[in-house]
Amino acid sequence: MNKRRNFIFFFIVWAIGLVSSLTKGQVAGRVFPEAIGLDLVVVLMAYTYLRSGATHAGIFSFVQGLCLDIYSGGFKGLFVFLYLSAVGVISLSSRFVHLNNPRGQILIVGMAWITKEVLFFVLLFALDSGVVFESMAPWPLVVAFLGTTFSAPIVFYLLERLRLSLKGTGHKEGLLQGM
Repeated sequence: MNKRRNFIFFFIVWAIGLVSSLTKGQVAGRVFPEAIGLDLVVVLMAYTYLRSGATHAGIFSFVQGLCLDIYSGGFKGLFVFLYLSAVGVISLSSRFVHLNNPRGQILIVGMAWITKEVLFFVLLFALDSGVVFESMAPWPLVVAFLGTTFSAPIVFYLLERLRLSLKGTGHKEGLLQGM
């Protein structure tokens, strides 16, 4: 893929990530008042890690976290830390599980999502944010976990189709060989 098409592809991925993370709270809050929603950014981090490596995935997660920190009004650096931790989990777990197949995508994205959410709640509690968790039901977390993890192979497939259509090769290489 030439540099211009590669730039266009990753610009689209970055734009999808920014739109997803900045509108997630708005859309999920209107559909389900207690819903946490699909975390597409974690899936995009895993795809960026697979296609471009740890450095690009780290930069991607840093920028996504920085945008969330700027627009959230919460603790500065919280989402940067959470997203960089998720990339660390993706990097570490991809040494043991293949990120090229759907089972590996589900497992790795699931581990990264769980790590990010556990760290989020632990840090909110540790930083004494004043958030009360007494009325929070576990079902929104379960729905968000299942939605995020099981959407990973679908998102990977769609991004791979987009990447190959920009490249102009069709099904000849990439993740689509076995599909």
